[in-house]
Amino acid sequence: MKRYSEWTPDASQQAVIDAHGGYHLVLAPPGCGKTQILTERVRRAHEQGVAYEDMLCLTFTNRAARGMQERIHERIADGEVSGLYVGNIHRFCSKFLYDNALIEAGTSIIDDEDALSILARYLDEQEDEVKDDYRRRRGYEEIIQFSHFMYQIEHGHPKALRLHADCLSADDVEAMRRICRVERRPFDAAAMIDIYEHTDYYSDAVRTEAYDYAVQLLALRMLRKMRYAHAFRAYQRQNHLMDFEDLLLLTYDALRSGEDHRRYPWIQVDEVQDLNPLQLAIIDLLSTLCPQSPDASAGEVLYLGDEQQAIFSFMGAKMDTLTQLKTRCSGCIHHLSVNHRSPRYLLEVFNEYAESQLGIDEELLPDTADDRKGTGRELKILYSDTLEGEYEDVARFVGGLFMEYPQDTTAVIVSSNRDADEVSSCLHRLQLPHFKVSGQDLFSTQEVKMLLAHLNVLTNENNFICWSRLLKGLGVFQTNAAAREFMRKLFNRAMTPTDFLLYDDSTYVQEFVAACEQEEIVVFDTETTGLDVFEDDILQIAAVKVRNGQKVPGSEFSIYIETEREIPPMLGPIVNPIIEERRHHALLPHGEALTKFMAYVGNDVLIGHNVEFDYHILDFNLRRYASHTNLRTDCPRYFDTLKLLHMLAPDLHSYRLDDFRRQHLFGIEEDEAHLADVDVDDTLKVLHHCYEQGRGALASQTEFLSRQNVQNRIEIFRKAYMETYFHARGLLYERSFRSAEPVLVSEMRSVYQHLLEAGRMMPIEKLHYIFEYLSHDILRPAEEPSLIEQLRQHIMEINTLKEADLCNSSTITDRIFVTTVHKAKGLEFDNVIVFDAVDGRYPNYYNKENPRLLEEDKRKFYVAISRARKRLFVSQSLTRIDYKGQPHRKLLTPFMQTIARFFS
Repeated sequence: MKRYSEWTPDASQQAVIDAHGGYHLVLAPPGCGKTQILTERVRRAHEQGVAYEDMLCLTFTNRAARGMQERIHERIADGEVSGLYVGNIHRFCSKFLYDNALIEAGTSIIDDEDALSILARYLDEQEDEVKDDYRRRRGYEEIIQFSHFMYQIEHGHPKALRLHADCLSADDVEAMRRICRVERRPFDAAAMIDIYEHTDYYSDAVRTEAYDYAVQLLALRMLRKMRYAHAFRAYQRQNHLMDFEDLLLLTYDALRSGEDHRRYPWIQVDEVQDLNPLQLAIIDLLSTLCPQSPDASAGEVLYLGDEQQAIFSFMGAKMDTLTQLKTRCSGCIHHLSVNHRSPRYLLEVFNEYAESQLGIDEELLPDTADDRKGTGRELKILYSDTLEGEYEDVARFVGGLFMEYPQDTTAVIVSSNRDADEVSSCLHRLQLPHFKVSGQDLFSTQEVKMLLAHLNVLTNENNFICWSRLLKGLGVFQTNAAAREFMRKLFNRAMTPTDFLLYDDSTYVQEFVAACEQEEIVVFDTETTGLDVFEDDILQIAAVKVRNGQKVPGSEFSIYIETEREIPPMLGPIVNPIIEERRHHALLPHGEALTKFMAYVGNDVLIGHNVEFDYHILDFNLRRYASHTNLRTDCPRYFDTLKLLHMLAPDLHSYRLDDFRRQHLFGIEEDEAHLADVDVDDTLKVLHHCYEQGRGALASQTEFLSRQNVQNRIEIFRKAYMETYFHARGLLYERSFRSAEPVLVSEMRSVYQHLLEAGRMMPIEKLHYIFEYLSHDILRPAEEPSLIEQLRQHIMEINTLKEADLCNSSTITDRIFVTTVHKAKGLEFDNVIVFDAVDGRYPNYYNKENPRLLEEDKRKFYVAISRARKRLFVSQSLTRIDYKGQPHRKLLTPFMQTIARFFS
């Protein structure tokens, strides 16, 4: 295979690489090398003066983002490239909201299963029964979608950007019209919002004689949906929870608010055909370009897409997207004209299908330089008498390919999860190892989510949803709803589950208040050469002693320390003030300065803001320069005002001292000194606030802990989790460069084994795939050997992984895959079998009279066949047996009519 470093672009690729200024649209069929192009554009733009921080590379999937990141790091040997954002739009929105303090800092992200569980609690139904019942599950999903729809109505989002307009049915509209008619008010957005906010009033109103019985039924059904949508939204706000669509909605509102948020002069967007209108509107707002009056000198946005692969309408994507972009990018539309993946005998099939079924202009279809001739066995239609027989026949055929081409990958692409399960069962019976990607995602299983919850609480003790998952999974509570309710009671009292692990009969807040009242404490802060607690040097330590809530007169301490390490010249947009300050103070040797500080501290309790950083960088500086002192032995107790504020003031959007200064919170004045002594003074003001709030929480905490039922739960929790928790905590800051596998994976493996042996977890059949993938594709133990480093660098990425992400990994040794069409998109295999390609599946029987869905089914079939690199097989059953035992003839999909001649 040709190495990427030797890659030479073809003419159509070079034109895209050279595209500059304004809006550009690239139409890129499969196999045309778009990842290389996107990477080369990044390199070229940086050479032309665009800073990596001013670039934005957005994709639809995590898998595409990781592929681009790998290419970029292969191609660009520049440490500054880490400033380039490459990822999907949901992850970008999450980062944007947190970085700009637009949501509460303790906000947790929930998935679809969490949302269903929350609603089941409100509707007093068993969540497992709901999840297994398609009709009931669909009703729940509609309520959740309606909550998003009403958010958009309330915030005046343009109609074209509404995510789930179909969740408001014609019956719902008629019911609201009748209500407005009776109430003698116009039916408009204000009326909808009023009904939504006052469902109890209107539920009583529609039961009067003003409404006939039929209208009452419609209205009550609609009001029930509104009531639970409103309750779901209120629960999210109360518990600082967001789902993935909330990320989009809040980001859109923030960007159009007029606030001075960062805009990007250079953006490229991959898989644009799969984005919904709201996502595209967000991208418009992120760009320095204006769609209404684009000025090519103001920046550039390049979209890449393929209208032949637009198959995600169920997620809000629309074909209109590409039509609108073609208008916007008129005169700057590029076509990649060379397929670098497929031999001609396959490309002829793909092109014929694209022209005849998808209406693609012949002039726009790609060519290939790969003129390899097949043996005549590369394209075949496989026949089976019945569907039941087809499962067995296809499995045996896969076995034949596996034996004949042992190095090749083979995929069976199915149209339903049930088919995937049946094919997989047949492969198991034939003892053919394979990887199945369908149905419930591996990363969405309760077992994997529980393992990830353990990792998450190690870095965020205030993660409401992860603690809830652990409490349920460990058997402390029998239902998710009960676990969440318990967590809400804890958070309302400024407590977290770690209180039960760290203390026998106390809490973090109680211990802090007692220390303030009974002991001398040292409030301290450090300035450093960087954020690496293991390697960076301390440049300044400032401190003050506090006794009985008052600063001890004359106790101020400030010391400056020499260093051989480079000091960052800038702190964000401002000049680093420590550089100038050091010119006016004596610089002491490391050992002398650190020893003086430890003598100053004695055995006092340490307190700081984000003290986890200060404590550990002090610890490792002492190990390097004053090894006779052991911080963990001499000063084992410390308190963090950052952690205290998270518990005592959970509604803050930011907990940074700089933001407190800008907002004049806690009596802190605005100051951009960025020096340790200033931070100490401000931390002291935060400490006083925490003390007053903490004292106010003591009575409620004590009463709660005195309850026998609470003590019973605590005892179960300690027995199930204490040993596991302290083992992991002890690993956080331990570095090991000689481990056989990354410490994060070892910790997951250890917890899994422990829970398995304790009967708290069912075996996870495919867990080894996750371990291999994390070890070889995500984590970099040579650069980040400790657990804390691996968690901080990768936990957000790990939380967003999907099963399909594993398929293209070199760690997956399976050569056989079973996957649905949607999950196969973006993947490629040597051999592809499109399973049961009959009329009624392609197109779906229920889509035949719907032109939009019929066209999407054509594109689905194109996605399925175009996954093949070497060989393509289409299977079909000839007969269906109905529920009465009667046979019915089945026909090959009409989508094959124009390409059947290529198959034997």
